[in-house]
Amino acid sequence: MNNARQWSWNDLWIFGALIAAALLAFWSAWIDIYLQASKRTDNGYIFLVPFVAAYLVWLRRSRVRFVRKRPSLTAVPVLFGAVALAWWGEQSDTRAAIHLGAILALVSCTIALAGREVVRQFFPAFLALLFLIPVPGEFRRWLATPLQSLAVGVTQEVLDVIGVATERAGNSIQISGRSIFVGEACDGMRMVFALVLTFFAFVFSVPLRTHARIALLAASPFIAIVCNVVRLVPTALAYAYASSHDAEYFHDIAGWLMLPLAIAMLFGLIRFMRWLDLPVFTWRFLQA
Repeated sequence: MNNARQWSWNDLWIFGALIAAALLAFWSAWIDIYLQASKRTDNGYIFLVPFVAAYLVWLRRSRVRFVRKRPSLTAVPVLFGAVALAWWGEQSDTRAAIHLGAILALVSCTIALAGREVVRQFFPAFLALLFLIPVPGEFRRWLATPLQSLAVGVTQEVLDVIGVATERAGNSIQISGRSIFVGEACDGMRMVFALVLTFFAFVFSVPLRTHARIALLAASPFIAIVCNVVRLVPTALAYAYASSHDAEYFHDIAGWLMLPLAIAMLFGLIRFMRWLDLPVFTWRFLQA
C-alpha cells in the first residue's frame, strides 16, 4: 500500500526540527569537522562539500516530483547505526567513525519522512556528504610517503632532461646551490582530496553511463598524479631562482590550477572514449 502524499508546511517544520535535533545530538562531531577543515589547509575542500551536494541536487531537481512524504522505518536502523558508530568511535578514539555517525544521523532524518526513495533519487548528493569526513592522519601519512618519493624522482628526471643540473638528497633537490624540499612542498597532498572531490562532482554532473563513470573514477588517481607532475618542474625552478615569497605565491597558484587542468583531462578522456565509439553518455543524441 502506498501512503505517500504531498508535502505540507507542517511536514517541512517537522523535518527541520529533526535535522536540528540530529545536529545538536552530534554537535561535538560537527565542531570537530569544522575545526579540522579550518586549521589544516589540505582539509579546506570540506567547506566546498555542501555546495557540491547542493549542486548535485539542483541538477536532479526534476526528480523532486518523485519524492513524497513516505515515512519509513528504515530510518530506525540507520539511526541506530549512527549511534553505534559514534559510541565505537569514542571508545576507540576513531574520529572518522564519529563523523560518519553524524552524517548518518542526518540521512536517517531524511529517510524518516521521505523514505528510501529520496536516497535513490539523489544518491550522488548523499554520497558526496562522505567528503565531509576529514581524512584520518594515518591514511594521510601512508599516502604522503609515496607521493613525496614520486614528486622528487619525477622532478629530478625532468630537470635533468631539460638540462638543469640537480642533486638529490632524500626528499630535497639541490639546484644552483639551493635546496628545494620538493617532497614536502609539492607532494600534492594539499590538493589531492580537492581533486578527488572535483572528479566526483564532474562524473556525477554529466549524464554518463555507469561503466563510463567507473572508468573515469578509476582513472582519476592517475590524472591527479599527472596534474601534480605538470606543476612540479616550474615550481621547483621558482623555488630555485625566485624569492621565497614569489615561490610560495607561485606554488599556491599552481596548486589551484591543477583543478581546471584535471577537468580538461577528464573532458579529453571522454572525447577519447567517444573517438573509440564507446557508449559514454546516457542519451545517444549527445554523441551526435
